[in-house]
Amino acid sequence: MALISPTNLIILLLIPFMLLEMVGMAAEGRNRYGTLEGAIMLMAATLALAWNVLGGAVMFLTRHPVRALVGKSPLRKGATFVLFATALALLEEAVTTTLTNLAPRFGHPQAFITASRNYLEVVVWHSVIVIAPMFVVWAWFLAKLRFRTGTVFLLFGLNGVLAEFLLGGPALLMAPFWIFVYGLMIFLPAYSFPKDTEAIPPRWYHGLGAIGACLLASVAAALVVNLLSPHLPHFGSTLSFPKP
Repeated sequence: MALISPTNLIILLLIPFMLLEMVGMAAEGRNRYGTLEGAIMLMAATLALAWNVLGGAVMFLTRHPVRALVGKSPLRKGATFVLFATALALLEEAVTTTLTNLAPRFGHPQAFITASRNYLEVVVWHSVIVIAPMFVVWAWFLAKLRFRTGTVFLLFGLNGVLAEFLLGGPALLMAPFWIFVYGLMIFLPAYSFPKDTEAIPPRWYHGLGAIGACLLASVAAALVVNLLSPHLPHFGSTLSFPKP
């Protein structure tokens, strides 16, 4: 029997913590029902259920046929990877924007987990626009190095934790939750990426380099977005829902 890799073991150990956070947010949100904080907690718990649990289960169970389908792409493998990951990021933001628009049903009409109730505004001026450059970075790393899928999942999840930390939220406390939110954007694309036998195995510093390069790419995109769209909240501890 093949031994489980250290990164996959870490992911497995993170699952119960993520589930505990989901249940904790749901319980606390229920206790605070009718308040802004309670509604946000219920939204986050619903995101964890829809994306992390159900979405993650579907991705894991369909990973083999998805890889076979992606392998038939007429595009270059780097372009296919970036487009696939971007599509998943767009899907995740469709879930979060839908939850924001359902704020009254969660107990408070002003509650939000996205910077806008407008989906196009969210993805073009706030979220996916600064996440997609990180997919370009990973396309380059995967073309050069034989990263395991679990390692990519975990490293990209850590990038997500850093991104949420820049937003001023409880990123470190909610690390297992955010690792799955972001990691699932890249899990299937990384699993489907053709393995090059000539690519060298990564060393520990390659992982740090990937995190650093992703952060730089995301920050560069965020600076441009902030210049072009100052009316939306982007980064910082003063994140609040924009007034209509």
